[in-house]
Amino acid sequence: MKLAGISKRKNQVNPTAPNKIKQPGKVEPIQPQTAVMRQQIIRMNLQERPNLIAEVSDSHRMYSRLSLAGEVLRKLASELINLRTIAGLSQYSPEQANRIDQIKKNLAVWGNKQLFGNYVVDSSFAPVQSDDPIIEFTVPGLDFSREQYRDEVVSLYINNRLVALAFDRTVEKDILLEQFKMMFAYAHLRLRVNSRQEFVIGIKDSQWRNWDGQVYVSGQGGRYAEGTPIAVNVTPLHPVFEHITRLAVNEAGASDQIDQALERVNKMFVALSRVLKSKKVHAGQLIAFCHHPELEQFGSFKRHLIESPEVSLKSIQRGFQGPTRDNVINLLAKR
Repeated sequence: MKLAGISKRKNQVNPTAPNKIKQPGKVEPIQPQTAVMRQQIIRMNLQERPNLIAEVSDSHRMYSRLSLAGEVLRKLASELINLRTIAGLSQYSPEQANRIDQIKKNLAVWGNKQLFGNYVVDSSFAPVQSDDPIIEFTVPGLDFSREQYRDEVVSLYINNRLVALAFDRTVEKDILLEQFKMMFAYAHLRLRVNSRQEFVIGIKDSQWRNWDGQVYVSGQGGRYAEGTPIAVNVTPLHPVFEHITRLAVNEAGASDQIDQALERVNKMFVALSRVLKSKKVHAGQLIAFCHHPELEQFGSFKRHLIESPEVSLKSIQRGFQGPTRDNVINLLAKR
């Protein structure tokens, strides 16, 4: 028995209805993985790359600080040459004596030059490349050589901090050195021993600038006298600003101290020139990753960074403060 009303051609294609035929889609070529990644990087907003922006900011801040340090070293070298010229005279006129005070004042001003709240050179004329530069010095008579077969407790009063060193002749020097390092660390100082077995003490540059450079020391009659502590001037490993700004240029040996400071400045400038080359290459590589179409209306991002690094860095900091997508994701993941 046949069912009426059901066509046998319902599922067949009607050749007279071309509009109902589905056209095949356009085949797009598959792009290489590197090209896809490059397009994704270009489309990404800089706010979604906080790690890259932070690295660019830190790198450019360091490059700007070192560049400014180079200018400071040039000014210091010029002032030291002028001071050495006047110091070589047998007599000074009132005008030359006034000029000496002006040079010392200029040295102090350039030595206190800051960028973003940090000094660009430390007290030993070295460009600052870390947050806590260290100034090293020695204390006359403090070493492992003197009275090495005698037990003694030496007390040092350094920058309002007391350090007690118990010398024991039966204990190995390496063990004693580790104990002494711990005692100095409690006083926020560092300790090492040089090739002459002298104690080389390190203090932060910020603390050195506010310290008079005197150590009050006492012993038990061996290395140092027993009783009331005596004041001893420390000896920095390198020339420092304070020795030049407080120098009496008419005294014997003044010219030698100026020459030592000038030699130190020249060495630091040569070393800085090499560091700046590598820093510039690294900063340029990072800037290349920061290209974004939105920045084209403001000109070349790389050109702005090169021409005006300080202004560019401040604009980066203003534009990327506050929460970012990656920071929010990290916070949610910790919940």
